Amino acid sequence: MGAAETAEASVGMLSTTDRLKEGKKFQVLCPSILSPESRAKLYGCYAVIAVLTAAVIALTVTLSAKEKQVSMKTTYAVCPRGWIGFGSKCFYFSEDLYNWILSKNFCMKVEAQLARFDNQEELDFLMKFKGSFDYWIGLHRNSSSDPWRWADNTEYNNSLTPIRGQGECVYLNEKGIGSARMFAIRRWICSKPNSYTLQCQIPFSPF
Repeated sequence: MGAAETAEASVGMLSTTDRLKEGKKFQVLCPSILSPESRAKLYGCYAVIAVLTAAVIALTVTLSAKEKQVSMKTTYAVCPRGWIGFGSKCFYFSEDLYNWILSKNFCMKVEAQLARFDNQEELDFLMKFKGSFDYWIGLHRNSSSDPWRWADNTEYNNSLTPIRGQGECVYLNEKGIGSARMFAIRRWICSKPNSYTLQCQIPFSPF
C-alpha cells in the first residue's frame, strides 16, 4: 500500500470515527426522539392535543349555535313600531280624531281592538300615558240599562273604576272614565297581545 493510499484510508477512518462521535452526541442531545419510550410518550401527547382540539372545536360550534338561537329570538319585535308595550299587551295611541265607530274599525284593520284593560295596573298605565287628551276605549253598551261590555262581549268589572256619564261609548279623560255618544270626535287607543306572548306559546326551532 502506498503512502497516498495509507493517508486516504486514515482520512476515511477518521471520517467514520467522527460520524460515530456525532451520532453519540445526537443521542445525548435528543434522547426523547430516539428512545422508544419517549416516542410513545410523544405520541400520547399528540393524542391528548388532538382530543383537546376536537373538544374546543365542538364547544365553539355549540356556543355559536346558542348565540344564533338567542339572536334569532331577540329579533322578534315585542310590539309593532308606533305601539307601546305594557304587560302582555301592545297599545296604540292615535293622534287623529274619529268617532267611536270609526275608531273601532281602525283597530280592527290593524288586527287589534279598541283598548281593553284587565286590571288596575293597565288602567293606571293608560291614564298616565294618554296625557291630557281624551281617548276612546273598547267599552260600550246598548242602553243606559244594559251592562258595559268589551268588544268581545265580555262584561266589564265595575269594581275596577266606575264609569261616569249617560252615553253608550266609553273614553278616558283627565278625571278617569267617562261615557259619551258614539258620534263624538276623540282620539282612540287600540290594544292587542304583544308578539313576545305569542312567541312563548310556540316552541322555538332554529331550523
